[in-house]
Amino acid sequence: MVVKSRCCFLSFAKTRRIPELIALASRVSLATSNEQCLMARRATITTRPLWTCPKCDRQFVNTNMPHSCGRYSVRQFLDGKSADAVSLYQHFNALIHRCGPVKTAPAKTRVGFQVRMIFAAVNKLTDAGLDAHVVLARRLNSPRFRRIEMMTSKCYVHHFRIQSIRELDTEVESWLREAYRVGTQEHLAQ
Repeated sequence: MVVKSRCCFLSFAKTRRIPELIALASRVSLATSNEQCLMARRATITTRPLWTCPKCDRQFVNTNMPHSCGRYSVRQFLDGKSADAVSLYQHFNALIHRCGPVKTAPAKTRVGFQVRMIFAAVNKLTDAGLDAHVVLARRLNSPRFRRIEMMTSKCYVHHFRIQSIRELDTEVESWLREAYRVGTQEHLAQ
């Protein structure tokens, strides 16, 4: 039985014995407590401060996350790449930044794009194309994905290759927008 208010609880108390009343009060209190904890957890996931690595200044959702700690830049990643490859990267980067505010998180071998967590990355850039991935909260089937990795039940990494600027179409943009929402961790607050 669900007791919606103190008044209902008192009227229910008149018709029941004390042990039943105590048991019901315990369940009502526990349910309220669980709801409050869940609401607080949801708020905390998307608002708690990010941890900053003291050595490289990268930010992470969790403390002491393993990473390729070092001072890296997009410029270093693009050094030695052809003009066509750099142009492809720049167009992809622009498409990502249309999703909303983004932090660029260059690492040793890739460039990640982060809101709270990294939601997309360029893993490799050559004259053959741009190898990238997006992180989605669901498995999304498309023949354009080369590989899909399930990390958790709410975290799927979708790998793909872009070989020309014209392949940066509305489908890719929709993946990036969905991944951006994952980067905010909204999916964990639901």
